[in-house]
Amino acid sequence: MIDINSVLIYIYNGHAVFVCLAFFAFIYIKDYKAATFSFCTAISFLIGIAAQGFLYENDNSFVYRYIFWASNDLIWMACIAYLAIKDKVYLLQSIIGQLVVALSPIIQIFRLLDRHLWDLSYSDLLYKSILPLINFAIVFICFIPFFTFFFNKSKSQKQLAK
Repeated sequence: MIDINSVLIYIYNGHAVFVCLAFFAFIYIKDYKAATFSFCTAISFLIGIAAQGFLYENDNSFVYRYIFWASNDLIWMACIAYLAIKDKVYLLQSIIGQLVVALSPIIQIFRLLDRHLWDLSYSDLLYKSILPLINFAIVFICFIPFFTFFFNKSKSQKQLAK
């Protein structure tokens, strides 16, 4: 039988690997704004991975893990917003990333309330389906400047060929 929690942990760890690859790819092509966005995202994912085992072992009441995940997302959003204001990351990438991640802390807090205050299980489907999609979307957002780089490069090569 497949344990859904193990699959979700594996997917989450895979997202961190792809974001780190995006960081190194942007350093290689010298797109430092995209590299900064990917670096902040990678740090957020790596902090989550590093804390995951500790939280699962020591949070028997299932309270602090949701507060930690929500806080981690809010801190990431604040860092990305600050870097966008300081023109260290692309503004559009920052806005799209924040719009996507804004749902994550809401789901985390809803999960906490659903499990402890209301004692229901409405959040199970949301938690196990939407959060991995949010993480996948963030990985995709990290790669958007990479796609535009190759699109612009191929477009300029076509213009040179004419």
